[in-house]
Amino acid sequence: MGPPPLALGDRHARAVKAIRVILERGGTPESAHVVAGDVHELRSGRSQSFGDPELATFWRSSMKPFQALPVVRDGVLARLGMGPEVLALACASHHATQRHVDLVTSVLAAIELSPEALVCGPHRPFDADAAQQLDQAGVLPGRVHNNCSGQHAAMLALAVARDWTVTGYHEPEHPLQQAVRAELSALLGLDCEGLPWGVDGCGLPTPALSLQEMARAYARLGCSDEAPVRAVAAAMTAHPMLVSGPTALSANVMRATSGRILAKEGAEGLLCLASREAGWGAAFKVLDGATRALGPAIVHALSSLSLLSVEEADRLREFARPAVSNTRGREVAALSVERDGG
Repeated sequence: MGPPPLALGDRHARAVKAIRVILERGGTPESAHVVAGDVHELRSGRSQSFGDPELATFWRSSMKPFQALPVVRDGVLARLGMGPEVLALACASHHATQRHVDLVTSVLAAIELSPEALVCGPHRPFDADAAQQLDQAGVLPGRVHNNCSGQHAAMLALAVARDWTVTGYHEPEHPLQQAVRAELSALLGLDCEGLPWGVDGCGLPTPALSLQEMARAYARLGCSDEAPVRAVAAAMTAHPMLVSGPTALSANVMRATSGRILAKEGAEGLLCLASREAGWGAAFKVLDGATRALGPAIVHALSSLSLLSVEEADRLREFARPAVSNTRGREVAALSVERDGG
């Protein structure tokens, strides 16, 4: 049985200081990262913030579950004979393991497009073994190795199914991106056309939202009764290793909680979460963009609100206090939450 609902007492909203994550070397603090966050319980409207919940930042890859919704509503993946694994990959920042690459390639083959149709550019696999295998084979990474290629392949499948041009599918005026903005507007309860928009690392549009707005959107994702939304959440939590990879915080949160908590990272130190049982959503941002601070901050925040059981927190202990090693593999420093920092 999971932990109780959000522990916020009787007040509508509560705020504490932002979380400070400290790197200690030889027992002496060396660096510090500040993490802001918001946890929102949809049914009661109660929330808990760490620092400024109105802090605005780009949603980056944490918005992928919502970008996948037009694909699910159309049913194109089902018509291609593809199930929850491909849907999970459509929401992923994957690590380019062979399984990840094979699934992306299968989608492209089904819609008769080459990897060159993907707008996302090549980069080295996030998975160390996969990167080493490419090196040993003397092969350069391709577009399928991009961590966003599953999302892009799913978008291309929708464009083909709708008879939309695949050229420029990433541009804001393309019908596909218009469909994404319509989904976001419905879930957020606001006109997304008026949000500040930028371009993500993979070439897709990405909006800037407050952490509070992101937390509310994820709360809706977690407890929605809509079949397409439930399908996205179910696919992600059933296949966490397809959503990222074995070393990722997002995959390990989902695995440690047996899918009770959904998690999705974004670039520049962003992580969003949702409870599929208790109806809460959360968004956390490392102000300086350092992803390494997310693990200690997330485990601390969820534990302090009784949103992780003792057993679940123990499964995430390596993320709560991650070691920093030197080039010889010796542990020389560690990250942890500053206990008197709020």
